[in-house]
Amino acid sequence: MEDLIIADTDVIIDFFANIPQFARIVSELIKKDKLAITSLSVYELYAGISGTKRLKQIETFIKNIFIFPLNSVETAISAKIYTYLKDKEELIGNEDILIAGICIANSLPLLTKNMAHFKRIKEIKLISIDDLEI
Repeated sequence: MEDLIIADTDVIIDFFANIPQFARIVSELIKKDKLAITSLSVYELYAGISGTKRLKQIETFIKNIFIFPLNSVETAISAKIYTYLKDKEELIGNEDILIAGICIANSLPLLTKNMAHFKRIKEIKLISIDDLEI
């Protein structure tokens, strides 16, 4: 599991939208069993979706990757991140904080398009799509 990469929801949405760079990278990571997401991303992917076609895509997708849950360790790390960012008056969305907590707790990098938000969190290792050579 050490070479897994957790993808942020924005990356997966671009994969579903068939944006070439994201479609290729995500597909390759899946083929190599290196892609994971968090349970928060599962929530974000399902939230507001009612179309049968997209629901089927999400169901098929999540069957083929590892999903990291939000447990007590991840929650405690996330709470520390929240407090740190709040004290600096640099809060980001709760879902992003929880995703970061899961990544940090599991010592895994986050593949995201939203570098500006996540760069506020010192402990997280970030990867952009341009960083990947697959």
